[in-house]
Amino acid sequence: MTITLHFSRASFPSHQKHQKMEITNVTEYEAIAKEKLPKMVYDYYASGAEDQWTLKENRNAFARILFRPRILIDVSKIDMTTTVLGFKISMPIMVAPTAMQKMAHPEGEYATARAASAAGTIMTLSSWATSSVEEVASTVVEQLVRRAEKAGFKAIALTVDTPRLGRRESDIKNRFTLPPNLTLKNFEGLDLGKMDEANDSGLASYVAGQIDRTLSWKDVQWLQTITSMPILVKGVLTGEDARIAIQAGAAGIIVSNHGARQLDYVPATISALEEVVKATQGRVPVFLDGGVRRGTDVFKALALGASGIFIGRPVVFSLAAEGEAGVRKVLQMLRDEFELTMALSGCRSLTEITRNHIITNVTEYEAIAKEKLPKMVYDYYASGAEDQWTLQENRNAFARILFRPRILIDVSKIDMTTTVLGFKISMPIMVAPTAMQKMAHPEGEYATARAASAAGTIMTLSSWATSSVEEVASTGPGIRFFQLYVYKNRNVVEQLVRRAERAGFKAIALTVDTPRLGRRESDIKNRFTLPPNLTLKNFEGLDLGKMDEANDSGLASYVAGQIDRTLSWKDVQWLQTITKMPILVKGVLTGEDARIAVQAGAAGIIVSNHGARQLDYVPATISALEEVVKATQGRIPVFLDGGVRRGTDVFKALALGASGIFIGRPVVFSLAAEGEDGVRKVLQMLRDEFELTMALSGCRTLSEITRNHITTEWDTPRPLARL
Repeated sequence: MTITLHFSRASFPSHQKHQKMEITNVTEYEAIAKEKLPKMVYDYYASGAEDQWTLKENRNAFARILFRPRILIDVSKIDMTTTVLGFKISMPIMVAPTAMQKMAHPEGEYATARAASAAGTIMTLSSWATSSVEEVASTVVEQLVRRAEKAGFKAIALTVDTPRLGRRESDIKNRFTLPPNLTLKNFEGLDLGKMDEANDSGLASYVAGQIDRTLSWKDVQWLQTITSMPILVKGVLTGEDARIAIQAGAAGIIVSNHGARQLDYVPATISALEEVVKATQGRVPVFLDGGVRRGTDVFKALALGASGIFIGRPVVFSLAAEGEAGVRKVLQMLRDEFELTMALSGCRSLTEITRNHIITNVTEYEAIAKEKLPKMVYDYYASGAEDQWTLQENRNAFARILFRPRILIDVSKIDMTTTVLGFKISMPIMVAPTAMQKMAHPEGEYATARAASAAGTIMTLSSWATSSVEEVASTGPGIRFFQLYVYKNRNVVEQLVRRAERAGFKAIALTVDTPRLGRRESDIKNRFTLPPNLTLKNFEGLDLGKMDEANDSGLASYVAGQIDRTLSWKDVQWLQTITKMPILVKGVLTGEDARIAVQAGAAGIIVSNHGARQLDYVPATISALEEVVKATQGRIPVFLDGGVRRGTDVFKALALGASGIFIGRPVVFSLAAEGEDGVRKVLQMLRDEFELTMALSGCRTLSEITRNHITTEWDTPRPLARL
């Protein structure tokens, strides 16, 4: 029996000149390799396991990580050197083990070794190489280890994710076998049996008979008794295994999913990286292997805590295309791109690359906004009413809803488009009304309107905006709704509605849960008032009084004096007499009120608790949603507003019957952090996460998302299916 080992070789630069590069990026080598290689060989290198979802996700996950560059930093000198297990290398980009490289090029591992040496970086030789450890400077395992040590290799990369070979369907279809002119050089002279072509792929049968399925953590400890070389454990994807690896004496960890060639539907390595890094607590270095094709990818991995990265497929594809020269070019291109990324991010050395340089999800914008905004403004946006129980519950309730994904469904094409009140939008994610956005950023609602338009979705403008309906309309085309309170002076209401209609707004979102302003204690303590350089633009020229700072918050006194506490369902009907715009009733939390809304002529319902800023201890909106949906019986659409921070949240809301969701705080926090770019990124991140959730749940269109895709705490146990 054998254990899969790979050997790391410290390399040092030569003084050979680079040839002029005609290829502009690493990924272009794959197309060239595909043309040059026999189909069986190309498929062996390029393919992943089963549906190859993880293969694609290894790349796609990088695209969902965005930069937060720093500016006005002297980056005239960039130092990319680092140390790996005590060996200094020129950059944190190393060569991963890839098997049988002479299938790609006659010089195979020889060429790769020379290219890595010229680049001043580390090459990891696969034990399944077509050149032996001696040629490149390995019971069977002990012989391999001792040979590697004698040949000057500096570390062992122990592959731990291959007790059996993953189901690589391209290899099965091609009946993959090693070409007859090649051998696994490290095993010459050892009795390991022959490749059997009778079933699966020849390689599958070979490995199945030789790799030890009893491999366990005690083997990591045993390896340390037969070699002084440090051992990197390659194939870790969880924090639990990272902690065990340290206890077992591993010198380092390589986060890897075997190039997506083993278990499909495991996370992308970049998605698993941070969990592993946190689990190690800095006790051993953590490296990343999988999906890296750009210098920006290298930077993102280091920002998430990696000490360096390994590349595999780019090496064999460039080797197939141009031999040693191709591998040299790949390493140089990644080096150049990484150096540029460092410079544009304001980092002069690897130690200056921090977690703060990237954003991986929507919630991270809140911490940035908290740093940038005055306390009074941040508290106004972030806080809830009284004990803020509902504020927390708006998020916590989503976490108690679990998925029931469907499998083996072709999800190569995902359609997220939908129609809201007759208007087609790109996704069921829309912008909720949030007040006074120029407190967050000088462009305020202008920026949000442009970002929503660019995303092909709906923006809802608050009547308490610091930009008027006319000003927002002037930003260009877009589908926009107008949020409205009903005031004592109905003439004011009528003027606001007519102005919105003339400005091209398409619907009214009538807020009905604010006969009085909730007790927002942060605003009271801060004595919140609108900054003196800003005004509520929709009310300029109207006699609505002035904000009074004498008690509660200035805003509370203002609203208390103007909003009509006699607001009732008859006002919903009255509004329909003064406008042709459809009316969404915003603030419904019960089935009873949903039925009345339908009777009153509402065009739709927004399940909302006002961002948990009104009555504390009401349910989370996601908890109230299904009751409201059932009460409407499909007669009008129901939307959700409150607590959405993930694409998974969007999916859960739709599975419970929502026709779409609105986001509020993520918009103002990203606006505060990065202006229009921040809002664009938030919408794109949620879109990407939602698309991913649909794919992993087996849903190709919104209509395929059903109640059966989730389970909630209030569900009755499902009966076991009969076999």
